[in-house]
Amino acid sequence: MIPQSDDVALQRVSGALVDAIGEEATDQSDRLASMAKLYRETHRVALEQQARAIWFHRMASELARTPRGWLRWLPHWFVHRQMNRRLVRLGLFDADRYVGRYPDVARSRHGPLHHFLENGLIEQREGGPDFVATFHFHTNPEMLPLILSSGLFDPDWYARTYQVEGTPMALLQDYLDRSSDDPLCEPGPLFSGAFYRIENPDTRSLHPLEHYVAYGMQEGRRAFRPATADRFMAGGDGHSLRGLADFLTPGRKAVVLHWEQGNFFFTDIARYTAEAIAALGHEVALLVNHEGLDLADQDIFVVAPHEYCVHGPGAHFFKEAAKRLVHINTEQWHTSWFSLALHKMTESKRALDINPLSARGLGRLGIQAGFLPLLPRAGGVFDFKQRRLSQQVTALRAVKPLIFPADFADRPYDILFAGALNDRRGEALAKLAPALSNYNCFLHAPRLRGRPITAQSPNMINSGDLAQLARNAKILLNIHQGDSHYFEWHRLVLSGIAQGCVPLSEPCADIGLVKPGEHYVSARVEEMADRLKWLLETSAGRRELMRLHKNGRTLMTKLETM
Repeated sequence: MIPQSDDVALQRVSGALVDAIGEEATDQSDRLASMAKLYRETHRVALEQQARAIWFHRMASELARTPRGWLRWLPHWFVHRQMNRRLVRLGLFDADRYVGRYPDVARSRHGPLHHFLENGLIEQREGGPDFVATFHFHTNPEMLPLILSSGLFDPDWYARTYQVEGTPMALLQDYLDRSSDDPLCEPGPLFSGAFYRIENPDTRSLHPLEHYVAYGMQEGRRAFRPATADRFMAGGDGHSLRGLADFLTPGRKAVVLHWEQGNFFFTDIARYTAEAIAALGHEVALLVNHEGLDLADQDIFVVAPHEYCVHGPGAHFFKEAAKRLVHINTEQWHTSWFSLALHKMTESKRALDINPLSARGLGRLGIQAGFLPLLPRAGGVFDFKQRRLSQQVTALRAVKPLIFPADFADRPYDILFAGALNDRRGEALAKLAPALSNYNCFLHAPRLRGRPITAQSPNMINSGDLAQLARNAKILLNIHQGDSHYFEWHRLVLSGIAQGCVPLSEPCADIGLVKPGEHYVSARVEEMADRLKWLLETSAGRRELMRLHKNGRTLMTKLETM
């Protein structure tokens, strides 16, 4: 029992702590409010500067245009007048407005445009339209149902966050009105109007969410911050995952479509999907073109809709058929390719994904989504039998003899890396270069130019060749292509663990099935050099590699029964 005097002292201490915590919370709230105010002001200035930069670029392009045809022989004053009229028509420069702003320009001998180019720029005079950022938009009423259908406006989340009530349509209207004055007002946990406008400054005439739903998706506009998309996908635990069988109709034929000129790996996924459907007892056709085919009574699966439905024959799907498609998404959420795919998935509301977290995220957007795990099923496209490397690989690269040893420790390559080179990966590999130089490595990092990697691409290593290399390597190095922590199933599982290779990866989102410390090593790029040294050069590290290697074999046995 606490004596009364001690009890009083305890109450005083507790009261002082409560007061201190309350003051700290108030200070924290004030700091957050100040930061929000600063952000709004900075955001406004950034948009103004972006608008001004775009205007300067357009002005320079117009002024650099040389007269063509018969205009080349006309007097300079006539060409100059025509230029003035064109700039006014394009909303780039209004001579009357410029004179109205700066009355002294009326005394200039050579006219307002000449004055602006000769003197106004140096004197920092405003020669273009009003660059004051405005957030007031007039949304087309016909767009409201489409915005609601997109799933990017979350009525429940919005009502909780901003403490308002109403029907979904009333809440959406409240968001559109509120966000016109406040760029920090968001429609849900995924889409950010402020981020979208910074990424796409030319869209400032429309509300960001309206623009993305109406135009941005089909134009392939980047819309999601990597970290925000990661959190959104991780928050989809409440959405049950479907499987391939849930998208098949008993007794109905199935068609799997893919773009003939697309990425070779997507062709592999299309073949895998067809194999999996056939294994479930359904008749299936694998095609590169649906035109002329009666799709009325068939289940239709489209692999990589950002290819088939944008560049391929799928661009001409009839509207009714487009609503029945099951799209197989292969893209990470922060990319422009995902926006193209999302445009198609929001039409049909049915999708499969090769990443379970991504599938759950699609479920949060109101899409019936399932997980399609890519596995080396016996006799299938990803069941890579031991064979020699193709001539395409051996003719262009120095490759160590592949010996396929029974003992993991005898694999000839210490480290394998295969991935398209970009600035982020280039910087990471440069940091790791001193460490990598100490080991036997196979590094394949071609600089791709945004085109699909086909079987004819000179820097292509197909899945079968990569599997042979992985079976002769101890560690598969994984560096994310962007800032997202997206779990690259096809690389870590299909090309790594399934081939007995132990992945060393940057931190990945937790997908539950495959765990860091149990099936792969997780480390930041800054830690990788030390981790490699420990794994490859110490007895404890080698034991850890062997443990992870054995865990990987057990995992694959478990996954192949899914």
